[in-house]
Amino acid sequence: MFIEELVESVQGVTAELGQAAIWLSVLSAIWAIGALLIGLRQRNTQIVRSGRNAVIATFILITIATGALIFGFVTDDFSMMYVVEVSSAAQPLLYKITALWGAMSGSLLLWLWILTIAGAIVVWQNKNASDTLADYALIPIAIVQLFFIIVVTGLIEGVYNPLARFPDGIVMPDGRGMNPLLQTPSMAIHPPTLYIGWICLTVPFAFAVAALMSGRIGSDWTLRSRRWMLFSWIVLTIGITLGGHWAYQELGWGGYWAWDPVENASFMPWLLGTAYLHSVMIQEKRNMLKLWNVLLITLAFQFTLLGTFITRSGIITSVHSFAQSDVGWYFFGFILASTAGVIALVVHRWQRLKSANRLESLLSRESAFVMNNWLLVGLTLIILWGTLWPIISEAIQGEKAAVPESFFNKVVIIPGLLLLFLTGAGPIISWKKITPNNFRRMFVSPILIGLGAAAVAWVFLAFRANAAIEVTTIPSKAIGVIGGAVEATIQVATDAIISAVGIVTKNPIPIYSLLCVFASAFVLVAIFREFYRGAKLRAKRQESSFLNGLWLLIQRNKRRYGGYIIHIGIVIVYIGIMGSKGYFLLKSDYLKLGDSMVVGTYQLTMKDTFEEEHENYLRRGVVFDVEKDGQQETTMKPARHYYDQAEQADEEQGTIESAIHAIGLNDLYIALGPLPAKIDTDTNFNVQVYHNPLIKVVWIGVAVMVLGGIIAIAQKSDPNPRSQTA
Repeated sequence: MFIEELVESVQGVTAELGQAAIWLSVLSAIWAIGALLIGLRQRNTQIVRSGRNAVIATFILITIATGALIFGFVTDDFSMMYVVEVSSAAQPLLYKITALWGAMSGSLLLWLWILTIAGAIVVWQNKNASDTLADYALIPIAIVQLFFIIVVTGLIEGVYNPLARFPDGIVMPDGRGMNPLLQTPSMAIHPPTLYIGWICLTVPFAFAVAALMSGRIGSDWTLRSRRWMLFSWIVLTIGITLGGHWAYQELGWGGYWAWDPVENASFMPWLLGTAYLHSVMIQEKRNMLKLWNVLLITLAFQFTLLGTFITRSGIITSVHSFAQSDVGWYFFGFILASTAGVIALVVHRWQRLKSANRLESLLSRESAFVMNNWLLVGLTLIILWGTLWPIISEAIQGEKAAVPESFFNKVVIIPGLLLLFLTGAGPIISWKKITPNNFRRMFVSPILIGLGAAAVAWVFLAFRANAAIEVTTIPSKAIGVIGGAVEATIQVATDAIISAVGIVTKNPIPIYSLLCVFASAFVLVAIFREFYRGAKLRAKRQESSFLNGLWLLIQRNKRRYGGYIIHIGIVIVYIGIMGSKGYFLLKSDYLKLGDSMVVGTYQLTMKDTFEEEHENYLRRGVVFDVEKDGQQETTMKPARHYYDQAEQADEEQGTIESAIHAIGLNDLYIALGPLPAKIDTDTNFNVQVYHNPLIKVVWIGVAVMVLGGIIAIAQKSDPNPRSQTA
């Protein structure tokens, strides 16, 4: 009784305390911007220190506000509008806490909180710095914080303060509950992970702006922000993968990536961040691309805001997006204003941004990295065009035209394969230019082994499917003259090969699968040979074992060899995508109890139905016996969940809960269509079954990429960057 009274008394003030903290943070953010600007201009360390303290104060205030909202969720304070919107008394504790990012107002507060944490860390990391670069970086960080604070206060139409109460002391008996699709372990981790990855891009961007403001256009700002950029890249990789895994498990379509607008919004900053991580090495090693790196990190940051605009404006339909509101257009305005500010600074520092060196040869590591950059930026623009096409088409034609998944799958193939090849070519080609002897020594054996692997894959697939090579048709209207020319060139070459070898077959093998095998083998041979040669040399010098030499090699240059491990992970992901996207098997049918269906080498028999009561939902589904070659393989139970209290488009259909059975690196996947209220022996169940080959390889590849990133981020920044081999 005492505890309940204490909770009620605390509930009476927490929301007001949180709102007061948000309003005070407006003042602290303004103070931080003003004090830092004045202090740096006057070279007054006391005023600068006051600005730093204001950044810390903003973090403390927003932490208080966030804690107050979480307290409201945990204690079921249904006098708070946001708690009622996304929580309920029956909701499990985990999902009461994760309801913080269950809708727009709370997700913006979470974004702001993480941003203030990043600002506080920058202050802490540079508290003993003898220069002012970090202090200049705190200014754009505080400006971004101020923008989000103003949004969270509720002053902008379309979003209300997440700590606001109902008027006239109204207290609701219960909440509506969080969207059932968000009540999964993956979605408890995926959104904040993605937010952290996005938000941490603010820090490298802030250091780039700081370099422009202070005039220190060297490699200092890239070195200060290197770990932030790598951390952002690692976390974004994890966040994007968790989102794909959630879609795979919860949406019942057997896939993990559909080029949804919000998926694209998370992927585009990742592509630009990847380009920056490569191009910044050219600046550190060769004192080139200074302007390009500033623009690239600016684009990466702006695309995080663009993703927020897409998800919150309602202008594009997505399973991930929030309700339509005007707040997205404020984000768009902030994108334009901040971009204009960077352009003004670039014009001001134009002379200092000129490169000291130039490309000396097309066959050099610099050229490979530049090509990598253009491909990554080009991919980003292609994806952006497809993502924004509904808006563009509505402006031109008066109605929104949806862009199918097939468009993206087709137009990204060629640049994607070129990027895959460059992950192997880039690390083994030398700086400045490569000699003919070096080219033969470094490239001939990987190319020959790659061609051999492609030939083996061709024979294997042709033997299995009695197939010839076929080029996937790429719509010329979608990709323009260049895409059409590339398609025509490949088709002519393919026809010539088929005519030369005289193959007459029935079913097609996509040429792109063979190119993927060639590029994958090339990359793996090139990178493993780098590891082998380096480890062998280390072992010989230390008179130790090969494994010890390998360990010493990685320890000596974590950044370089961590990057190589990332490239190995990328190859593994490509192989997994090729298998799971190119060769999956789908069968859809209507079955009654006792009926069977055959999928590949498996026979599935519907044996029974079941119904289970859970804390806040009802689980209903069917039981399948799965046999292979007449032997019992497993039992699978696809189902639907029906939540007691939840906002969803059609509560009668429930959420899809797929049954997934791992078969080595492959998955057998069953999803159910809508279930009738009453089930009997004559009920027809809509059943979809997928056999997804190599799906596990995708997740393994991402894990290897993350491992490589962790190794690379452990490298301490070299005060003499030109001594660091990229």
